[in-house]
Amino acid sequence: MKDIEQEISAVFDHLKELPYLFIGSGMSMRYYNLPTWENLLRALVRRVQPDNPLAYEAYRASVQVERAMGPVPLPAIASKIEADYISLWSSNTQFARELEPFSSLLKAGVSPFKIAAANYVVENSKRTNDQKMADEFSCLKLLGKRSIAGVITTNYDQMAEDLFGGFQVFIGQETLLFSATQGIAEIYKIHGCCQHPASIVINQFDYDSFDEKKAYLAAKLLTIFVEHPIIFLGYSISDSNIESILKAITGCLSPENLNKLQKRLIFIEYSPDPNVRTEVRGHSLSFEAGRTVEMTKIVLNDYMPLYRVLANKKYAYNPKLLRQLKRDIYQLVATNQPSSAFRVADIEDDAALDHLDVVVGVGVGNGAGQANNRSHHIPDAMQLFRDILFDDGNFDLQSLVESALTPLLKSHANSLPIYKYISGYRSNLGKEPPLGVLDCCKTKYDEFLSPTLLKYRKRDEGVRLKSLDAIESAYPNDDRHCVEALRLLTEQEMDAQKLKSYLIKALERVPTIFEIPGLATDFKRLIRIYDWLTYGKKEGPSRDGPSKTVDAPTA
Repeated sequence: MKDIEQEISAVFDHLKELPYLFIGSGMSMRYYNLPTWENLLRALVRRVQPDNPLAYEAYRASVQVERAMGPVPLPAIASKIEADYISLWSSNTQFARELEPFSSLLKAGVSPFKIAAANYVVENSKRTNDQKMADEFSCLKLLGKRSIAGVITTNYDQMAEDLFGGFQVFIGQETLLFSATQGIAEIYKIHGCCQHPASIVINQFDYDSFDEKKAYLAAKLLTIFVEHPIIFLGYSISDSNIESILKAITGCLSPENLNKLQKRLIFIEYSPDPNVRTEVRGHSLSFEAGRTVEMTKIVLNDYMPLYRVLANKKYAYNPKLLRQLKRDIYQLVATNQPSSAFRVADIEDDAALDHLDVVVGVGVGNGAGQANNRSHHIPDAMQLFRDILFDDGNFDLQSLVESALTPLLKSHANSLPIYKYISGYRSNLGKEPPLGVLDCCKTKYDEFLSPTLLKYRKRDEGVRLKSLDAIESAYPNDDRHCVEALRLLTEQEMDAQKLKSYLIKALERVPTIFEIPGLATDFKRLIRIYDWLTYGKKEGPSRDGPSKTVDAPTA
């Protein structure tokens, strides 16, 4: 076993940067018992034609005839199946009833076929019971602590998120293209995610759209490919997804830089044959215009030697900590909000990070000792919203209120939950927050509602539901309708603790709820209302003296 590890280790010895993992469906099959893409389509076909054991073959034959007996791409088969799903949804009452829990997605224009595909992946993601594979999974999970820079995947499932908790996730090609990525401790789900069915790339139109933009995606990924080793796991060496991406990336490189890339591409080919000996050899992929990509291929029948070799290569600091530091500096430059220093802390069981300060000074100082102990970092707005519900932000309260909230509020139209932090600041420090924070305080419940919403509430007074229990009962698991109804409740009708309970359930049910157009704004509005009811209702924007009680508005 040591000889095998030494052979694998030699592949990585000359590489200084930590690797990115490019994860394919083979890994989800191995650890989560999920099917191949073709078998996923076979499972979905059974819902359309349950009594026809050859239904999938019929779809494939239909596509083959249309393509003059040429190759039969799976996206084209998926498009055929999707058309029948839509027809069944519109004509079959029982099928339509089964989709009622997803009515908000359907109303938003999400295909019932994509919803079915996403739901199948969610319901069938079951961790393997095989002890050998379970040990492999645990070892792979440990690599996220210090030995993996990030993940790229075409899989829909959430295995990457389970493996590398705390890594920032970017779902879909569009999100990745228009986001400020940091290139470390990040997961790029370029074909979408089962928790966000609309993002899934599965049919012919999806793939055609993806291919149209792949040059932009290649440009986005180019820095990662040039700076990090890329380890391909769970793919066939001839996988069309890999070939397409590598073709686009090589098109951006000169022959000289293309040669530098070859030692950074490492393809892992798994063989179930226990007699196969681990082998390291070269492999090449050729594209038009005479361009060829050289890579290293490692053939193995046991992943543990590979994982142990990777575990021996580590960052000095946790990748999540480094990403947070890069993000904070980026926000400092982008918002032009100066500060004395940043303190980035990421608590983990394997590191005493509570005793670690990473300080970055930007600007002109009057002396080496100018930076004081109130160093801070600027959190993402989403961290504030989550912290209100889960109390997991672990913020430095003083630096958050005194240095971070004002620029955050300015860049988010003053629409952030702030009362928990104002209340804690007053209680713990016995003084008033900065004026820039206090100026954003509201004194009445209805100030959280727009004039249009207040008009709707008055218009619907005789017919609208007037309690959270009644709303949840009327719209079980239908978050869009629940949120639309909840936003019209009056202060007297709203129960803060029940609201919190609902918001947590909704967020756990739909982790991407902050990204869904038409739903995210009102969901965040409800978190701000809960924050005010719990922490702000008795905290007025007093600027001199103790906080004062604000009377509830009259009905």
